[in-house]
Amino acid sequence: MYSHIQAEGTSVTIAHCKAQNLPVVDRILEPQTIPHFLQFALGEPLPNGSQPNIERLSVEEASFLQHDQNFPPGTNGEPIVTSVMARIGSDRDSSRLCMVGKNIQSLKSRLWEGIIPLSDQLWQEKGLDRPEHFDFACQHLSAVIAVFQYLNVPTVRLYLRDTFNYIYDHWTALDTVLNKRRAEQGKERVSVAGLWTRYMTAHFEMMTERAHRWVTVHANALQAPLLRALLQYRPPGDDGGPLHEPDAVQWKITDSLHMLTEIIGNADFTIMIPMDGYKGYWAPPPRAGPAALHAANLLARSKAYHERLRLLTREAISRNAAAWTDSIPSSGESYHATSRSQIEGLNKLRKEVRGAPLETVPREPWITACASKLKSGRENGKDEKYGFAVYRLTYGQTESEWTEFVRKVEAHVSDWGKGQTGSSTIKEHLKLHWLDGKELGISEGGVDASKQHFKSIKDDDDWSNLEDGAFLVVDSASFASYTTNSYSPATSQLITGDFSGFLLAVDPDFDPQKGITRPNESPGFNGQMRILGSLVWSDLYSLLASQTSDLKDYWPLASGHPNMVYVGPTIPWQRYIWQKHSEMRWELLRAVIDHVKLNPGMPVTPPQAEVTSAVTSPPVVEPTAAPETASLPSPTPPAEQDAVNGALRTFLLTEFQRYLRHQGQPRTAAMVDELLHIQPGEEPDAGRLRQLVDDEERRQEQRRQDGLGEDEETSGEYQPDCPLQ
Repeated sequence: MYSHIQAEGTSVTIAHCKAQNLPVVDRILEPQTIPHFLQFALGEPLPNGSQPNIERLSVEEASFLQHDQNFPPGTNGEPIVTSVMARIGSDRDSSRLCMVGKNIQSLKSRLWEGIIPLSDQLWQEKGLDRPEHFDFACQHLSAVIAVFQYLNVPTVRLYLRDTFNYIYDHWTALDTVLNKRRAEQGKERVSVAGLWTRYMTAHFEMMTERAHRWVTVHANALQAPLLRALLQYRPPGDDGGPLHEPDAVQWKITDSLHMLTEIIGNADFTIMIPMDGYKGYWAPPPRAGPAALHAANLLARSKAYHERLRLLTREAISRNAAAWTDSIPSSGESYHATSRSQIEGLNKLRKEVRGAPLETVPREPWITACASKLKSGRENGKDEKYGFAVYRLTYGQTESEWTEFVRKVEAHVSDWGKGQTGSSTIKEHLKLHWLDGKELGISEGGVDASKQHFKSIKDDDDWSNLEDGAFLVVDSASFASYTTNSYSPATSQLITGDFSGFLLAVDPDFDPQKGITRPNESPGFNGQMRILGSLVWSDLYSLLASQTSDLKDYWPLASGHPNMVYVGPTIPWQRYIWQKHSEMRWELLRAVIDHVKLNPGMPVTPPQAEVTSAVTSPPVVEPTAAPETASLPSPTPPAEQDAVNGALRTFLLTEFQRYLRHQGQPRTAAMVDELLHIQPGEEPDAGRLRQLVDDEERRQEQRRQDGLGEDEETSGEYQPDCPLQ
């Protein structure tokens, strides 16, 4: 099995390559591509939005693709779709599966469907347009380049090509059968193999165009204020005389501009998928410039690109220098002119490498599909519900408090779509559909009961168009995230936008007894996950609707957050700061515990405001040793324990239990159940503790018998050097 984990990357992508701390199996050609292709083969538009006038499959011919149809007809062969899907990656054909870090694989799955990494609203909510977050912004941009660098690694590129070609051969076999029948019926020939090449060509065009445009637009936006600052800044003693060495401010500005130039340049020659050797593909006429600029090999393209850029930049500098023959520029003007010359060279070279940009930016395919579904519903006279079901599972609020909360959530959730072409056509139709758990007889916090209720309604006609891969819940924590400062960042190092209001997303089909198929790829997942309200549509709905990701696929990106919240694609610098923050908080908690042991009679509960601002999630560092049954502390709350402190206690114990499972200590985690179910101040029951451990041991033994192994989720902590770029 190929491993890309040790890839060194470039100066732009090194941080992402070093941060591949959770290796996952990547099926390079995403599985959802096949059903999306079949929709095109039956008449839907191409991924780039165009509708070619070519022969497609008829509805009657679609029967040859069904899972209960032997292929070829009259034989004992398996359905053709089964053969095709096996080529993407299965036990039968695993030779082209790759191992890559979750950070790269998750963003690759997203970009594959043309979904931008961050909407314009989220970019601003995270403050990535502000100077203090420049390094964060650059890593989000370079993460996209790292994905396409991975796809252009020679082995990966060949695996993708070979997978395409194997599938092409299966469609060719289907063509033989279909065209024999069509000839007998006097119908026009059809080429499913040709449709496959047409589809994937348009898919790669859509995928690369959207990713490249997102990177360059945001890089240019970061570049503009730096260029202005470089031009306007005057260092002490700069009187327009001979140029002197740049001072610290000029160094910082020019370093930032250099980083952006590197990002833009790498995006130009890396964000592409050459289709040399793809069956049925005819390359367009070569563009202007050296032939090596269009080589399939990334290293050859990179070398040719940088050589050509140096030449074009020198030519631009020479042209611009002619305008200064009668005057001596200031240092700021000089450095600004040099930067502008390099940008001029970049812009000229981009046209040679990529050609003219598309006049119309392709929509994200999920938006096109959703718009088509909405249009079909209107034509059939149906006013159906689209969006998510949301269950209220916290009941301690007044009516006015709840009304104000709903207003805040609706405003936060509906603020999406900028940068996502075509989102305005569906935005008003995607809604949150609120259900009051109390009226439905669901106890407070009863997530399991809400799962059963959701399963009972999701197939009803009135609810059939709701997204059924997940539903949302408002629990006490999510309510507090919108109405208090309990979940706000504790230090200025943390990005404020990563700590805005969140909801709880729940997988209705998750069975805790069975778990998930590959627990090592989503360690600690328990069927639910917090998500920022602003990501409900742009991330959760889009990736579920496009069949790209499930909740379990999001979870590894959320588990490192101090409050275990999904905040969108993550980057190494962001995760590094989260880890250090959580380590510090665990040290503080451990110091409190040590203090209690040394001073058993002294009350240590701090004021509520301090607790909620500093302690909001489990630690994410390696614990010392698994405690024995006798060493589990019995919580002794203060005499005037109120409801808020009780909720905090439950929350901390629950998060500590999740942390133990995440660290591969399921037996110790099982003991926490006892502390969760006793009243504050009540002593744990040793017999029940023993029973919990015995039950957990039986479960682990059953897992071993089933060939699953123990729930050992992680083997150690990731300690990156974490360079900024």
